[in-house]
Amino acid sequence: MRKTTPALLFFLLILPLAQCFAQSEEIVLFTPNNLPQTHLNDTQAQLSEDGSCARFVALGKRYQWPGPVVRGKWDISGCNTLRIVIRNCEKTPLTFHVRMDDPAARQNNSNWFTKSFTIPAGERVVQEIALPRPFPKQLSGKIEGMRGLPGGAILGTTSMDWREVIAFYIFLSDVHEPKSFEIEKVYAIRKSVSEQDSDAAWRSMEPDEFFPMIDVYGQFKYEDWPGKIHNDAEFAQRIADESADVARNPRPADWSAFGGWKSGPRFEAAGRFRVQKVDDKWWFVDPEGYLFWSHGVDCVGSSNGVGPISHREHYFEGLPAADSPFARFYGGGSSAIGFYKDKGWYKTYNWTQSNLMRKYGADFKERHDAQTQARLASWGMNTIGNWSDAQVYRLRKTPYVLTIGNLEPRIEGSSGYWGKFPDPFAPEFREKTRSAIRSRKEFLGDPWCLGAFVNNEISWGGEYSLSQAALASPATQPAKIEFLRFLREKYDTIENLNAVWETTHESWGALLQATEPPTSDGAKPDLGEFYTRIAEQYFRVIHEELRAADPQLLDMGCRFAWTNPRAAHAMAKFVDVMSYNLYRDSVADFRLLEGIDLPCIIGEFHFGALDRGVFHTGLRGAKNQVERAEKYYNYVRGALENPCLVGTHWFQYGAQATTGRFDGENYQIGLVDIGDTPYPEIIAKVREIGNSMYQIRSESKDKKESNHE
Repeated sequence: MRKTTPALLFFLLILPLAQCFAQSEEIVLFTPNNLPQTHLNDTQAQLSEDGSCARFVALGKRYQWPGPVVRGKWDISGCNTLRIVIRNCEKTPLTFHVRMDDPAARQNNSNWFTKSFTIPAGERVVQEIALPRPFPKQLSGKIEGMRGLPGGAILGTTSMDWREVIAFYIFLSDVHEPKSFEIEKVYAIRKSVSEQDSDAAWRSMEPDEFFPMIDVYGQFKYEDWPGKIHNDAEFAQRIADESADVARNPRPADWSAFGGWKSGPRFEAAGRFRVQKVDDKWWFVDPEGYLFWSHGVDCVGSSNGVGPISHREHYFEGLPAADSPFARFYGGGSSAIGFYKDKGWYKTYNWTQSNLMRKYGADFKERHDAQTQARLASWGMNTIGNWSDAQVYRLRKTPYVLTIGNLEPRIEGSSGYWGKFPDPFAPEFREKTRSAIRSRKEFLGDPWCLGAFVNNEISWGGEYSLSQAALASPATQPAKIEFLRFLREKYDTIENLNAVWETTHESWGALLQATEPPTSDGAKPDLGEFYTRIAEQYFRVIHEELRAADPQLLDMGCRFAWTNPRAAHAMAKFVDVMSYNLYRDSVADFRLLEGIDLPCIIGEFHFGALDRGVFHTGLRGAKNQVERAEKYYNYVRGALENPCLVGTHWFQYGAQATTGRFDGENYQIGLVDIGDTPYPEIIAKVREIGNSMYQIRSESKDKKESNHE
């Protein structure tokens, strides 16, 4: 046999590597050369002077989602990354949305591939978007009730034919004035065969072999990852490891009893939480008079891992028999979105509590609640956020927010993701709001209560939507009756109204019976004015009832997710603290609207990754746990440096069910996993920012620009 020389050996080793790089492929979807063929949705475009980029101005005057649309035909099968070289030309952050269609998506106007990302003010970035691997055909359609599928595919896009992408969109939403951005290039990266991950064994399984896919701990059976529970004996070591970790990382020494800044200036001690502006920065002030910034987490408790199992029992391995001690973790529900929406009552199982009993024993609830309080202190968190278990914050070791809800009765002509909008002109709305607040009387007057959120992410729509919804409602709708009273006072006769609205109503009674809102421009001023009246009445009633029940309780609004300027200004007239749920990469440059000078709290944000056995990243993704942790730190640091923000609350404390909650959410967004083990990467960053947050807040320099848009 011929002897292999060192030179030949080097060649034999390097050749496959060279072939690997040679086989990598870049598939271009857009360059400035494509601009003449690009369709523009309510957008203007021009080529830069040097031809290196295309500059777009999204107008948002005629179209809800302005931006460019590039059409063609691309085979991006095997690609795992989409890259967009883009610049935000504005002085505020912009959130972009990306969509890709195949022929079926175009024909059905659904099942596109979509992603979102935010670019800070003025920055140029190479934005990477992970492209999901195709879901195995033999399993397609066999998994329901969960948004993310094994391997990271998204339910609803599993049929995307990546061999025939025919359109690429990039667009903005909620554009109220022109917004500029530049795109240099959009391209997909197809890794070489040797660079691609080998297929997991489960991808070749037939359904009868694949199911059950979830083990007794609620974890995906067919993959392994750091932190996965393999047997009950591992729980004892997890307890010991975490006890040592908490002991090594005590609560920050410069915190007051309530988590305020003991080393900072001290102000009037009112015995309750309040807000105060100090050196042009908004703060909470704790009951002892110390400045307080709210570093918190939502859904603190032991029920995050509850998920429906009805119609899907074959997904799960080892569901307990009726006479098993673990049968106590069965439950049920009827409220649902998605797969379970029209299925009535469904059976659920609580994998979190099941694992806690395996971990701690029969008294798991008490031990878990005590450990949770110890965790929060060790992690540098000083607030228990919305949706949390009263049994945890009843221990009164960590400040908490009250969660209060009332959406009844509804404006029947309205719509929204979480349901119809409440009718604040109905007497029952005040009565039910009062009852909901009084039902929390145990916590009214409590110095540990930071404040109250009443309702969450309700559907404010556009600036005319609630007025149009009132007119689309039955004649008995209180908001509609109030709208007509307003119109009669303004116009006196129906003829005067018809002349302005360009309508043909025969009488005021006919308008009351009609359910078709006006479409003319002449009606818009009245629609806008009454929208403001609806919004103000909503916040007025809630604020009055909160004040009547507890005069010192901070009113922290309704946690906007979707809103408009009219709703925001209405909230500002009545609340003590504005509140937004902002799923963005950063809130460093977040600004309240012109004319609003109030503290603001972030009620929800999160990031997730696909490297811990969970199938969906959530609303903001990361490549892995390390990047997820960095994103957490950067988000909170940006909030600390923002003078109007007084806190951030992460959504959520514990892992969601691997197979989805009532609406299918199965996001990797917990600080602890389904087995109650903290994710070490993100906890390290939570601690880092928690231990330094008061120093960062006090030393951050006020930005020269105004605190308003």
